[in-house]
Amino acid sequence: MDKRLIALVVLAGTVGPAAAETHPSQPAAQTIPGMSPLHMVDPPITYAVRKGDNLYNLARFYMLRLDDYRIVQKLSRVRNPYALRIGKTLTIPRSVLRSDRLAAKVIAFRGSATVDGKAVALGALISEGAHIRTGANAYMSIGLADGSTVTLPSQSQVRVERLRRIHLTNELDRLFTLEDGRTQTQVTPRTNGRDRFEMRTPISVAAVRGTDFRVSLLNGGQTSTAEVLEGHVDFTGIGTEVMLDPGTGARFATSQTVGPVPLLPAPDILDPANIQYEQDLSFRLIPLAGAVHYRVQIARDAGFLDIMEETVVSELQARLPALPNGDYFVRVTAIDVNAIEGRPRVVAFERHLNAVRGTFQLLRKHRYLFKWQNMGEGEHAFRFFLARADTPERPVIDEPALSRKDLIITNLAAGEYVWRVQASEVSNGRRYANWSSPQTFTVAGRPGRMKPRAKPPAS
Repeated sequence: MDKRLIALVVLAGTVGPAAAETHPSQPAAQTIPGMSPLHMVDPPITYAVRKGDNLYNLARFYMLRLDDYRIVQKLSRVRNPYALRIGKTLTIPRSVLRSDRLAAKVIAFRGSATVDGKAVALGALISEGAHIRTGANAYMSIGLADGSTVTLPSQSQVRVERLRRIHLTNELDRLFTLEDGRTQTQVTPRTNGRDRFEMRTPISVAAVRGTDFRVSLLNGGQTSTAEVLEGHVDFTGIGTEVMLDPGTGARFATSQTVGPVPLLPAPDILDPANIQYEQDLSFRLIPLAGAVHYRVQIARDAGFLDIMEETVVSELQARLPALPNGDYFVRVTAIDVNAIEGRPRVVAFERHLNAVRGTFQLLRKHRYLFKWQNMGEGEHAFRFFLARADTPERPVIDEPALSRKDLIITNLAAGEYVWRVQASEVSNGRRYANWSSPQTFTVAGRPGRMKPRAKPPAS
């Protein structure tokens, strides 16, 4: 038996051999409205003849039918199929080669994420022909058998066209079509130099071997962008081809091509280490020249396979919905005028809900009732702080360690004041303290003596 047959290794995740399949059952690129001829290109593989090879034996062990050697003989201009020169390059269509089907696996998802219209489960297998869709505020990450990952943010659609290992060359053949939205892909490099990984859209093809890159389809399928963070990507449109190096991006549209252009640098976050105490998460961004939008994502992991929330803003303040207490990562990227997304900034932060809101009202006889409410788990202590507006750091009243959520102050002297309340708690041996937003008010009339009270009147 041919030694190469013995040496074949099947990845974990192989669904089963495709050796018994006939030509009609071979997977073909799916077509969608507006798909260009670019999608129908399926280049053949090349194979260098080794000692002992002939077309008949190659067909016997590695092709679907014995007569397929005739196709290779014609394409490769071979006179005698039983006599091949060592080192000669054969051209072989992928459609005639035996291969193993591979399966991908759902490694993370959130929200409305479906495969073939059905809700997904963690660990669910995804095979050729599957249609993956994410709804609003949803995402899905799938892992391939070789360790590569494909992540779909919200409102994206991808079809899995091909997941195969070719017997003859032991190369992986992985082909996806992005029908709408965006993808971010990390392809695990291999040493054989022959593996194929392509992310296609109706107007472009991004071909890689081992890299970290993004592809998007925008404007109703009229625009496609690609950005390369690591490695190299051959980005091809109709009649146009560009090689994208690390830190570059390009845009294909029906009317024009932009790029390669340098990616915008990673934006900076103001005070990224601050604990997120408030009900909603909030991040302040430092302006970046050339940026027209900013994408902000929250994930549990630094690799952003488990994305929790995402938003795109044009201002320098990004707000995202509340999350449970815990440790997270925020990733920020800048988007330029060509919709090309820049390099990411990833920062770890802690979320610990401990928000406090205050209000006050004027009672009779120059008495002021201050009240507050807090959000968060556990037992809280409160500190009431009041000062004149012109000296906000010099307290007129500073009441620490209050257990109540109200306080009456009487006979305040005339003037303008500012006040706030701090809520504090101890959790897992650590103290968390957060101030309410300062509020100002004015006391009119003659100065008087101030008398704090521990509780409001019975009424």
